[in-house]
Amino acid sequence: MFVECYDEVGAQVYDTLLRTTLQDLKLARAIQDIKIYIDPRVPIFIAVAKLEKTSESIYLPDVSKYKFEDGILKINVTNEDYIPDILKALWAAVGRHNVNQPDRYKMEVSDVSFDPDNLLVHNTARELKSKVYDAIFRVMPEGFRMTRNSSKGNMICIMSSDEIIDEKYNEKFEEVIREVRGD
Repeated sequence: MFVECYDEVGAQVYDTLLRTTLQDLKLARAIQDIKIYIDPRVPIFIAVAKLEKTSESIYLPDVSKYKFEDGILKINVTNEDYIPDILKALWAAVGRHNVNQPDRYKMEVSDVSFDPDNLLVHNTARELKSKVYDAIFRVMPEGFRMTRNSSKGNMICIMSSDEIIDEKYNEKFEEVIREVRGD
């Protein structure tokens, strides 16, 4: 983790802010490397993070048992932590009106137009990326709304400013990306 700034005190403040934000969001172990470059005189803010590999995504058979009875898919949830995720996935697949929840751990789906074995319940990589974006936007200076996103794979790469971003900063942006990637 590294913060680069012409002002040492400013760099220390951003370092503390970044570390606190990552701890609050429980991201410290999920990020392999992160670098922030900030120059408020210009103004420009660059944040590049390399993410650790995430665990596998969670599918319906991983967190429940289910069977078909009279054309209705009856689901018995075995891991209650995923109940909200299961409901969201079912609602997205068939609509709320086709999903009934007689009690906390049971769900019934009347229109099964999806394969229950392949119903994605929780995408861990997408959730991690969302949390890292949240952390970066919390650390980003207020008013920096002009943003360029060059994120790919396990890299999150954001450059922002409070004015139109000049092309001359693309070189610094690419330099920070290469540094964090390990090129």
